Amino acid sequence: MNVHLHRGERGAATLVVVMVLFLIMAMMAAYANRNMIFEQRIASNYYRAGVSLEAADAGAEWALGMLNGLKIDQACLAGNAATDRFRDRYLTIASTSREIAPSGIVITPNIANRRSVADCVRTEAQGRWVCNCPTGTWSAAAAPASASNMQPSFKVSLISPVGNRAGNLRIESVGCTSSVAQNCEADAMSSDMTLARAVVQLDAALLSALKVPPATALTVRGSINLGANGIGLHNSEPLSNGLLLLTSDDTVPNLLEARLDTLPGTPIQQALIFADPGLGSATPEQMFKLFFGMSLQRYVNQPAMRQITCALDCGPSLAAAYAKGVRLAWINGPLDILSATVLGSATSPMLIVVEGPVRIDAGLQLTGLLYARGNTIWTNTSGLPALLQGALLVDGDLAVDGTVDIWYQASVMDELKNRAGSFVRVQGSWWN
Repeated sequence: MNVHLHRGERGAATLVVVMVLFLIMAMMAAYANRNMIFEQRIASNYYRAGVSLEAADAGAEWALGMLNGLKIDQACLAGNAATDRFRDRYLTIASTSREIAPSGIVITPNIANRRSVADCVRTEAQGRWVCNCPTGTWSAAAAPASASNMQPSFKVSLISPVGNRAGNLRIESVGCTSSVAQNCEADAMSSDMTLARAVVQLDAALLSALKVPPATALTVRGSINLGANGIGLHNSEPLSNGLLLLTSDDTVPNLLEARLDTLPGTPIQQALIFADPGLGSATPEQMFKLFFGMSLQRYVNQPAMRQITCALDCGPSLAAAYAKGVRLAWINGPLDILSATVLGSATSPMLIVVEGPVRIDAGLQLTGLLYARGNTIWTNTSGLPALLQGALLVDGDLAVDGTVDIWYQASVMDELKNRAGSFVRVQGSWWN
């Protein structure tokens, strides 16, 4: 009987040991599972943080591209409903000082140097960024339809630069893992940990479309051949001393004084510069850099430049491009304008660079600047006005026949120098 009693005691002890071991193993499994859940949450947080940062980066780059874009509608898209350019809708740029300030949108609270201008969401249904560019009072885009995958968003604000640096602008983009960017702003200081938010800032500088505006109505590096009517040159701007012509030619036949206007009381000959040695000895590349401040290759590749392709008569193509918001146009090859064409305005002039010869046989009315890198022939016997309000630069020979007038406009030169051009990222300004 004692033997059976000792056997029972040994079985009970074994059971207790096994139960203790099972308990320890269960605790270890629970602890391991807890660590796994914790690591999954960390990984999820890192993923959401990465998505929000990528969205914020996308927003900053998107805004930089929009500043160099064409006319848009309220969905930030070009099309028949497009009314104005992104920069015209949301920025005020002084034509004399180059100071840039956000404008056009009223938000609550209204902060003088900051404007919320647009928000976008990457929808699963469309597989792209769907954006909202409101006019008037700020209004966020409606939330998209729910989806099985994350639909991140961003909101863009434009800020006056620190120190009021002329020609500079600060872009702020808030990336959010919610499909509504405002949700992340509302929850930024709350206990809700399901959303991730990232803020990216960068500075953008306005690269001038015309670094050094010409001081004369007409600049010709080659020879000038005028018809019986001569050419009308007009300049009443004191800051440019009323200069009318700069050429490397020694003389210009048929330059009729009756069609030349300069500052009152100033002899016409003082407004004409012949045989300019600097212009005569300059290479085509040097002449281009003299006015635009950069090489030809860099200039044509700037973000706001648009290359216009046209055959035969380029007038309608240029007019259509201007209507869409093109202000810097590049013609790669000869330019022929054979129909009555109106381009540019006093507050929004057009700059055209032609990589080749130019032939105008129509009543062209251009407010802006035409730079021809080739021989230029301007004929007008249509009876319609042929008028350039701004300046004409010819890197070649010029022949004029019929009635053609060029009015030098300092205000147009200021527009091209201080308000027109490309916005480029300032290196080292990125901040997250």
